[in-house]
Amino acid sequence: MYRRDISSTLRILAVLLGAFVVYHVWTQPPVTSVPAPASLPTTNIDATTNFPPVLVEPTPPLDVPRTRLIEFGEAPSAAHQQIRDDLDRGEYKLAESALRSLSETSQTSARDKAYVAALWNNLGVQQEKLGGIDVSVKAFKRAVAFAPRNATALLNLTQAYWGLRHRALTQQFLETVIEIAPDDPFPHLALAELLIDKGRKSEAAPHLKRAKTRIHRDPHLTTLLEKLEGKTAQAPAAKRMASKPKSVKQAPVPGHTLPQTDTVDLTPKETIEAAAAAEATTPASPANDPVHAAPTPVETTP
Repeated sequence: MYRRDISSTLRILAVLLGAFVVYHVWTQPPVTSVPAPASLPTTNIDATTNFPPVLVEPTPPLDVPRTRLIEFGEAPSAAHQQIRDDLDRGEYKLAESALRSLSETSQTSARDKAYVAALWNNLGVQQEKLGGIDVSVKAFKRAVAFAPRNATALLNLTQAYWGLRHRALTQQFLETVIEIAPDDPFPHLALAELLIDKGRKSEAAPHLKRAKTRIHRDPHLTTLLEKLEGKTAQAPAAKRMASKPKSVKQAPVPGHTLPQTDTVDLTPKETIEAAAAAEATTPASPANDPVHAAPTPVETTP
């Protein structure tokens, strides 16, 4: 059987394909790598700032203050680190049990006390998210017991006291919180509300003014500020209404007429008879006799 030789055709196709590839490679522009600028700063993704404290709650309602965490430092012991690990894993009951087992007398150094205060405070934050301030207030109290000058722990305890209307929310306590955290608006608002409830609105006004200048730190407290300002603004208006005299106008009683005070004109005859009757009823007494002036004699011409 006769077979046609196509080798020459294949060689021609191979030459055309090679020319096509060389053409496209030759026409493409060269790709050059752009070097990264050496002036860009290096960033550490895992680095965390030291302030402000990390917010762990979503946007709260307008009248509910924010709750904050205390950042941990290096654990002073393996026991403290274990409690922190339990807290990070969400084992809150286990962490609370371990914290209670720590003897307060064994926490002698300032570092130990600060770390235990952070553990109690952060545990209280998580307890508040799960069970409310009725549960978290105890943890915040323990945190303040270990670190009485810690502003974050004090603010969390103040917010819990305020939400519970706790009797421990006294003027002395709030003044201490203001001394330690002067830039936070909430202690000023809480103290102003306490003074207003006691009827001391004039003393509450300066605290409302200070809270207003600091409200940008927590705009969610704006509604509470406006509410308390409205209470203090009502006092001058009430005093003006009380001091304004009220004119009392007697309304006429239906079916009754007021007595008439007009005098009745009497005739000369009736006047003489009335005078005679008055003389008859008056007892004869020289002392009661009227003194009449003697008439002047009239001169007559002869």
